[in-house]
Amino acid sequence: MAMWEYGLKTGDLAEEEMVKRFEKALTRAAKATSDPHIAKSRKKLRKNNGPFGRSTPDSEPPDYDHIYFFNSGHRGCHLFLKLYPNMERNGRIKFPREGVTWCMYLDFSYGRDLPPEILADLEVEKPEEYGENFMRELSQFFPHEIVLLKEYEYFRWENGQDVRVVPREAAESGGQD
Repeated sequence: MAMWEYGLKTGDLAEEEMVKRFEKALTRAAKATSDPHIAKSRKKLRKNNGPFGRSTPDSEPPDYDHIYFFNSGHRGCHLFLKLYPNMERNGRIKFPREGVTWCMYLDFSYGRDLPPEILADLEVEKPEEYGENFMRELSQFFPHEIVLLKEYEYFRWENGQDVRVVPREAAESGGQD
């Protein structure tokens, strides 16, 4: 699956306003998605107070007051995101990119690992559509303030087999770990 981490340069934007913008982008993306299984009503981020887990078994667990999650839960046009502050309560910064106040871990490629026959049975023509719509809508709410921080490798279904895709290093990446 393809996964990315983006940095948001939100400046002094209040957290509540940022969350409203995310939810509005999720709703607009759902309405624009052709997959009949995606609910078109208002989407909500789920606020989670922890525990948050570790990025690697030997790393320190993150120290946040809370983070936000969204998971469409749909097998074809799947969308998962995690929204968290770039700086933890203890002062540790995940990505040292200047101006990045919030980070977004994003995965909208779940359907890529499904064979075309299963996607056809699910009536899903383009499994990435929901995520692409979301990013398009989100970029309208945060113009020029979303930067790619890290892209992870993934596998995609091609000619009847899984093909490993290794991402190119982001030109404006920061904090690659």
